[in-house]
Amino acid sequence: MQKTILFVALLLVQLIYAQQEKYDVVFKNVKLVSLDKNTITELQSVAVTKGKILVIENTKKSKLKGVKEFDLKGHYIMPSLADAHVHLPEEETDLKRFFELNLINGVTKLRSMRGDWKHIEWRNKYNNENSFYPKLYLSAPPISRNYDLTTEQIEAFVKGAKANKMEFIKILSIKNQDIFKELDSVCKKYEMPLGGHFPRLASGISLNDAVFFNSNYNSIEHLGGLAGETTLLNSRIKAIKENNIYVCPTLSWYSIGSGQNSFEELPKLTGMEFISDATMQEWLESTKKYREKIGDQAYKDEVVSEMKDLDQKYVIIERLQKEGIKMLLSPDASSKYMLTGANMITEMELLKNAKLSNAEILQMATRNFSDFFKGNYGVLEVGKDADFIVLETNPLKDLKALTKVNGVYFNEQFLDKSQLETMKQNLLQTTNDQSVKNE
Repeated sequence: MQKTILFVALLLVQLIYAQQEKYDVVFKNVKLVSLDKNTITELQSVAVTKGKILVIENTKKSKLKGVKEFDLKGHYIMPSLADAHVHLPEEETDLKRFFELNLINGVTKLRSMRGDWKHIEWRNKYNNENSFYPKLYLSAPPISRNYDLTTEQIEAFVKGAKANKMEFIKILSIKNQDIFKELDSVCKKYEMPLGGHFPRLASGISLNDAVFFNSNYNSIEHLGGLAGETTLLNSRIKAIKENNIYVCPTLSWYSIGSGQNSFEELPKLTGMEFISDATMQEWLESTKKYREKIGDQAYKDEVVSEMKDLDQKYVIIERLQKEGIKMLLSPDASSKYMLTGANMITEMELLKNAKLSNAEILQMATRNFSDFFKGNYGVLEVGKDADFIVLETNPLKDLKALTKVNGVYFNEQFLDKSQLETMKQNLLQTTNDQSVKNE
């Protein structure tokens, strides 16, 4: 019934605007990327009003008119990207740079995985009605095994997170099973999801599977509870599927942290042009000290072990995809030699090792994210939010198409190629200025 009402409402809206023959924005001569069908629809016109896609039709037959019109000259458009595992900067002064590094890479949504109460103020400030900054999905401050929480403390914590419209509570670890049960009970009471690591107790063992899979957990990070597991792998995959739990692999964090890159290669990794010389030198010195400390052979053995672990992760991801388990995408760019926004393409390229198609990989960062948060974006369809990026080439054929984002439409604003390039050059200039300052 609701679907019928929505459909009728959309038709009425379309008729009204058809009579007026004026939409807020009309994009002409675009090629629509369908991630679900793995197809391209040639030369369409897309009409947008109040941030909603109202009409999609063949450009040759179209008579659509807009207050603003953009001829995209045969470029491709696809849903904007979402990074499902970010760590926001410590200081607000670094936040604008953080946002812009994501925007130039086509990322318009960010799920924060290391929450802080001050992030509520940031969200209110930067996700306002007229903001083109990426939308923030916030976690409460994470819970770890160091917290011996009382029932009253748990109640106040969850109630506060809910009242401040935080999306979930992240768990790094948990002191004991009783605290987890109490936390889960309160989360169910307030309809507050749990997510994060596959919980380990202070004693070092994993949380009981029956307790975990009957909880309010809706996402697992880093392939926790799966990678390195043997006897419980099958039952856990089955339980993840049955409980509709999403998985965010974060392969880049492990790949870049594996030690496989030489000192000459490290400064040339994706996104490192935005890292100041001083910071890069600090990172290299830290890496050098570590490798010298453990010795050459131990270092080589460690790399071999890390690469074996990665190979196992690829096998698990391939299986999760075949099982129909939904996955989210993020590089977890929170360590050395990584950069928010830029490493999205790194993560995508690594996922190809799991035998996923380009369309399946892109769905992780678009439709799957929307489904996870019950959003109205992630696909290019009439009635959906107009939230998309413009590309020169076809991402279904080559993911490297995402290295040249020529436009971002989000929150009723369009950042075109020149605006994005200016933003990029300003970011590079800031980096260079910082390098000169520290000489």
